Amino acid sequence: MIKRLEYSRRNMIITVALLMLSFGSLYAVAAPQPNAKTPVELAADTIDYDAKQGILIATGRVRIKQGQLVVTGDKAEYNTESQEGRVTGGVKAVNQDSTLTAAEVQTYKNNTYLIAIGDAVLTKGEDRLTGPRVEYFADTQYALVPQNGKIVRPDGTMTADKIEAFFQDNSATGTGSVHIVSPTRNLDATADTATYYGEPKDQSKVILSGNARAVQDGNVLIGETLTLRLDEKAMDSQGRSKLVITQTK
Repeated sequence: MIKRLEYSRRNMIITVALLMLSFGSLYAVAAPQPNAKTPVELAADTIDYDAKQGILIATGRVRIKQGQLVVTGDKAEYNTESQEGRVTGGVKAVNQDSTLTAAEVQTYKNNTYLIAIGDAVLTKGEDRLTGPRVEYFADTQYALVPQNGKIVRPDGTMTADKIEAFFQDNSATGTGSVHIVSPTRNLDATADTATYYGEPKDQSKVILSGNARAVQDGNVLIGETLTLRLDEKAMDSQGRSKLVITQTK
C-alpha cells in the first residue's frame, strides 16, 4: 500500500525535514544560504506527498519560504531519492539582494546546481544577467548563460554568444560576438572575447581579445588585444594596432 498524504485547503502550511533538504537551498544564488535548521513553510492549493516513491508535488499558487528566502510559482516537484527538484510557471525566487525569475527552475546535485529556463533573469545587487537559459553553481557562485547572454551593470551592458559571471570575483567573461556599450563612459567596443573586472574598486577594466575595436569619445583603437581602464578612461593595446584620434575644438 502506498502511503500518500494529500492537502487541498489553500494556505495550509507544512514544516517538515523533507522540505529543508529540498527547497531550502533552491535559491542560494549569490546570497547566503538559509540555515538548515530554519523551518520551511510550503503553501499551495494542493500538496501531494507519495512517501513510497519519495515524490512531493505542490500545485496552485505555490509559495515556499525559509528565512528571507521566498520562492513562488504554479507548481513544485521534488524527488527525495535523486534530490532533484523543479518549480514551474512564472517562477520567482527572492533572497536578500538576489532575485531569480524564469518560466522554470530545476535543481540538481543536492540543490547546488540550478538551471533556470525561459526568459531567465538573475539579479544580484546592481547586476542583472539574462538569457533563455541560466545555469548556476551555488558552491562557487558561478553563473553561465550558454547562448544569447546579456549582463547589465551600473556602467554599461555586455552582450555575447556566451556569458560567464563570477560573482565572488565581481567579474564576467563574454565569448563570441561580444558587444559592450557604456553611455556613461561614452564607450562602444566589440571583440571575439572580453572579460570585465570590477575589482579592485575604482580600478575596473575590460580586456578585449580577437578582432578588438573600441570607440571612446570619438577616438578609435583597433588591435588584437585591448585593455580598457574604465575609471581612468584610458585604452592600451598589445600587438599591431591602429589608433584614430578625433580632433576636438
